[in-house]
Amino acid sequence: MNKTQLINAVSAKSELSRKDAESAVEAVFDIITQSLVCGDSLALLGFGKFEVCQREARTRIDPKTGEESIIQAGKVPVFRASKSLIQKI
Repeated sequence: MNKTQLINAVSAKSELSRKDAESAVEAVFDIITQSLVCGDSLALLGFGKFEVCQREARTRIDPKTGEESIIQAGKVPVFRASKSLIQKI
């Protein structure tokens, strides 16, 4: 499912207009993004948890040339599904 399909599904399920559903979906994405940018985690009971994790620096080897290079440390967004979501799947 892509973003357009998600907006259409929200519109159909909630009986909102497509424009209102698009605003709602965008608002949720913006809130999640802003929370992660601030370094906070966002837990949705029964769904999962969005958080930012620190990834350590590491070396990699280019398979074509065999040359080693360093991948720098950085922050990455992570989603951890809740137990109830995992059981439903």
